Amino acid sequence: MRAGATLLVVLLAGTASAGTIYEVTATRDGEKVTYRVKFGSGKATGLWTAFDPKGKAFVYLTWKIADGKPEPAATIWDHRTGETVKLYKFPGVDHPLPVIPNVKELKVCPLTGDKDFTVKSVGSYD
Repeated sequence: MRAGATLLVVLLAGTASAGTIYEVTATRDGEKVTYRVKFGSGKATGLWTAFDPKGKAFVYLTWKIADGKPEPAATIWDHRTGETVKLYKFPGVDHPLPVIPNVKELKVCPLTGDKDFTVKSVGSYD
């Protein structure tokens, strides 16, 4: 029994999915807009997601997990929530951005402004 439980834990840990690719479908001017976005880290590499409003694209910050998480480039105070928001330097973006922690925190489609968009998982990565 004990060996079986240990084996189950090892198998689950070894097959746990890391990052997830989502397909988002939103509406802009009556037309559907569909795109893919990644959230979550792999086993060896961390990944954070942000949206660059200037470039109108999702961007990703990756790092080796063994090296530790990146340090923020800046912080701002959010007057609506009272929280301090950490901003990070994402590759190819001139200004630091806040991390979108997961797809559930995406409340408005940044490409269309649609608040009634759909999200479905379409794959995973490590």
